[in-house]
Amino acid sequence: MLLAVVGVPAVVLRGFCIGRSCDAGEARAESTAPFCSLPEALRARIAAGFREGRSPDVMAATSGLDAVSTDVQERVPVPWPGVSGTSRDSAVTDDRVPIVFFGEGISRGTVPDGVALDSIAPTLEAVTGFRRQHPDVRTGEAIDGVGSSGAVAPLLVVIAWKGIGTPDLGSAPDAWPFLRDALREGAGTIQGVAGSLPPDPAATLTTIGTGAIPASHGITGTLIREDDGDVSQAWSTTDAGSVIAGLADDLDRDAGERARIAAVLADPTDLGIIGDGWYLDAQDDDAVAQAGRDPRRGAALAANMVSSEDLGADAITDLLGVVLQGRVRQVDAATADLVSRIRALVPSATFVLAGTGSLRGDGGVDASELAAGVGGTLQADVVREVSADGLFLDRDVLVERSITSAQVAEALRRERSAIDEPLFHDVYPAFAVAFSRYC
Repeated sequence: MLLAVVGVPAVVLRGFCIGRSCDAGEARAESTAPFCSLPEALRARIAAGFREGRSPDVMAATSGLDAVSTDVQERVPVPWPGVSGTSRDSAVTDDRVPIVFFGEGISRGTVPDGVALDSIAPTLEAVTGFRRQHPDVRTGEAIDGVGSSGAVAPLLVVIAWKGIGTPDLGSAPDAWPFLRDALREGAGTIQGVAGSLPPDPAATLTTIGTGAIPASHGITGTLIREDDGDVSQAWSTTDAGSVIAGLADDLDRDAGERARIAAVLADPTDLGIIGDGWYLDAQDDDAVAQAGRDPRRGAALAANMVSSEDLGADAITDLLGVVLQGRVRQVDAATADLVSRIRALVPSATFVLAGTGSLRGDGGVDASELAAGVGGTLQADVVREVSADGLFLDRDVLVERSITSAQVAEALRRERSAIDEPLFHDVYPAFAVAFSRYC
């Protein structure tokens, strides 16, 4: 009976004959179901970035790195998760990011390689001595040795380098002198990880803000499906926000809504760095400004906000989130200016700087072209929206035309590259990721 129960998910998946699930011959056991053919490391990252009901209906991993991308925002091409080969140790999408803490209350030292973005919020908790309720809903854990509990923290400044990861630092080794100085001054690493895929900034910024992976906070990308079935931009409606509270939300609630929370964003979907007044009985009066793709303007707006909003002016811990977008050299210089100006106003401010993940998909196939190809193959306009790791389907069209998600997946799998090679290592319906623990 036990073996039968455990075997059910794989049997169900195999019944759809998607991807490599029905291959004949001596296929490995782990390749008998969709999604299970992917390397374990890639499966774990994709599962961390997936939430049932919010993620795309049909998802895929490419057969090359950065082979397919989706422009989730203007000039923000997010590459689909991918694998470079067919062996068990093949290279997979690189999600390494810099993470560094510095300023008041931070001990000088190193942060272990492999630390994920969901460790940022709990580490700031540990540094300040603040304890959030319901820790079981979050995945991150505090990093040992970063700072002493109970440090004076009138202002926490969370700076995110949007669209930048460790690979970008390696490509421009002389372009980030301020980040190098911060690493020497505080505690950090350039070998941290986002902890989830795809590297959609809306998802990873919310990971920074909440201390949880997208599977827990629910912002799986710039586009998510709401409970009523609509596909919306993250943070655009009351039902398109995080399903758990962010650190800023909890700070404000703990202080009786007297904490000052502010943010400077590059795009409205960046709001996850502070959240959006998660508690329904709270008065959401966060100060939010947008700088667009201009890191110098973002730094100036943030520094001015410290003055205009009296951030760090009393004993209650305030929080400022700053999202800077641009080239490495630009955001590094803007960060140096921002930190200098804030320290002149609040000398005892505590800082954390992190990348959201490298975006190197602008040389791949545009996913919107694939969506059009799928519609042509099925002779139906079945794709409602394109995400950074799959397709949201128009459920009304599926019903009207008696088309299944399995058929859509098969149509997507047939798409080929410009040199007539398979684009995808595997294509799978969303529920295959939910069953990934059985791989």
